[in-house]
Amino acid sequence: MSFSAAKAAPAYTTPRRIRARGWAIHFTQQYLNAAWLIAAVFYHAIGLSVAGAEILLEPRVGFHGVFQLGRPFPLEIELTNSGRPAEGVLVVQVWKGGATKGGAPFEVNYRREVFLAAQARKTLQLTVDPDFISRPLAISFSSASGRTAKELDLRRYFAPGPVLLLLSESQTLAPLAALTVAPQNRLVALSPAELSADPRALLGVSHVILYDQSLRDLSRGQLAALDTWLSAGGKLIVIGSLNFALYQDAALSRFLPVRVIGSKRIAFTPAVGKGERPVTLAGVWALESKLLNGKALLEADGLPVLVEASRGRGRIIYFALDIGRAPLAQWNGLAKFLQSLLAPVGIDAQAAPRSEWNDAVFGQLVASPTFISTYVPAASLFLAIFFYLFAIVIFPWLAQRRRLTLRAMLIGLAALVSGAAVGGYFHFNRGGHIPDGVLMSSTVLESSGDGYVDAQANLALFSTQARAFDLEMQRGWMDMTPVSSQARQAAEPALVEQDGGGGSRFHLPLREWDYRLFRLRSVDRFALRAEFETQGDQLIMKVNNQSEQDLTDCWLLLPGQRFDLGLILRGASWRKSFSLTAPKGQSDAAVTRADGVSFRDLKFADKTREILFHSSFFPRDGEARWAGDVAVFFGWLKNPQPRVRVADWRIQTQEYALFRATIPLNRGEDE
Repeated sequence: MSFSAAKAAPAYTTPRRIRARGWAIHFTQQYLNAAWLIAAVFYHAIGLSVAGAEILLEPRVGFHGVFQLGRPFPLEIELTNSGRPAEGVLVVQVWKGGATKGGAPFEVNYRREVFLAAQARKTLQLTVDPDFISRPLAISFSSASGRTAKELDLRRYFAPGPVLLLLSESQTLAPLAALTVAPQNRLVALSPAELSADPRALLGVSHVILYDQSLRDLSRGQLAALDTWLSAGGKLIVIGSLNFALYQDAALSRFLPVRVIGSKRIAFTPAVGKGERPVTLAGVWALESKLLNGKALLEADGLPVLVEASRGRGRIIYFALDIGRAPLAQWNGLAKFLQSLLAPVGIDAQAAPRSEWNDAVFGQLVASPTFISTYVPAASLFLAIFFYLFAIVIFPWLAQRRRLTLRAMLIGLAALVSGAAVGGYFHFNRGGHIPDGVLMSSTVLESSGDGYVDAQANLALFSTQARAFDLEMQRGWMDMTPVSSQARQAAEPALVEQDGGGGSRFHLPLREWDYRLFRLRSVDRFALRAEFETQGDQLIMKVNNQSEQDLTDCWLLLPGQRFDLGLILRGASWRKSFSLTAPKGQSDAAVTRADGVSFRDLKFADKTREILFHSSFFPRDGEARWAGDVAVFFGWLKNPQPRVRVADWRIQTQEYALFRATIPLNRGEDE
């Protein structure tokens, strides 16, 4: 057998080539597989991006679909994301103003930034306040992936009258159906978890009724909202039950005018109408309690059965008997009795007159020297006047001395005027010591006599530039309402309210030399007590100022009389007597004249205070509201603290606040 090297070589090298080729093929396959994997992932990502988040909107209006027309109400929006994560903005659009408000309609947008995880669900709670419902409420969610929107016809949900909320765990609610006998009343049963934590959402609720219900599961925000709503003028009806431990819990006992000890059976004889025979119900279950404050209107077996107490502007009505158990549940007069609880039974709440706030009032303010000085710098104005006077004097003097020709004098005057005009333009319109705007707040602190004040604030934002402003409203203010302008024919610019965490921020664009007006309301504790008592022809006044504010320009006004009380410092406490009879030289008829107290001739050193006092707080055409046998005490807060701010150093602020107490003289009890 022969052997050839030429033939042997290929036989030797063929396996190496095959192996190299195999490695190449393997590497190429791996590379292609990786490339396909990367491409698939990239394509999948692109596909998701194209598909985007799939957002569904599910709104729930008011209290189980009911709200009172013309009042704020809660709006719950459930967002469901069936796609990838989404970050966007939720906007709820309502309409304010209109013919009933005396101005052009304008939109208000409630804005909330939202992040939705993939396959997630989130529920947002807002409080909205449309002025009219002929236009739909529009809800939209916008993100980078797209936009989802829905409109609601509010005419399907409103009630013409007040809304009553019932919180009860009892299954025997048949007696409470009597509360809806009036056609305008809407009774809505809620669980404690459904109660809003925003007091503004409860402003359309006239009564909250508690029966056999614990409040221990309420959050701090919910309890605070209920307390704020109550002190702002709400009415809380607490009905007793056999489960007395519920009424001993701190969450509920904070609202009670009694201290609950236990429960027992008593004999109860309800009051009946004229011509009806009284019936005594034996073995009625009642809460055993002791009176802490308020007034007991009914008693039985030595126990307070019906108690009414005040809380700020609100009222608490406590009924100790269990209406769900025999024999009271079978009493045929129970329905009529429960209906009587809807109105104040004993204590007469006197509504405070509301201050005036409109274009006419602000027109007087903006023309006053005090207001003008906030946006016109006195130094610059004085310097401009000085140069003009200098030119008027020095140029003719130089011409008279023949140091200037007539032509040179005219050229000099023209140059000075032109230079002053150009300089003034750039100084006043390009930021030289001129603020971008003025924020003025005027507040009336109406005393309720128990340490609470009803704060009615009027707000004006005046702009010297065409720009947008962010108004930050602190916690505590329940209602911030834009005031429509009668001077504008065109639609108002949109307002954007970013609501979250108990505070609100309004984003407001304004034109140059334009303004907007707002109303605000809150109920606060204010540690200044002014108590009054009539003893014969004497009015006894006791003042205890434990607040952090000094009061200046304090006055007491009686029918036909005025008393200058001057300055009331923080920490001051005194007791004074004032005569209710006519002073010497005046007849009794002058004292008790029909127009009651008069504010016409009161003057103040601060011109802005004087305008606010006569045009807003005590308007001259509204003195009839204080007619009758009343006394009025007031004083200006020396250093009021702002509650609404613009976080911008280029905005000047003015704060005015007046403490006021209106006292009926036909009572002998403290106010």
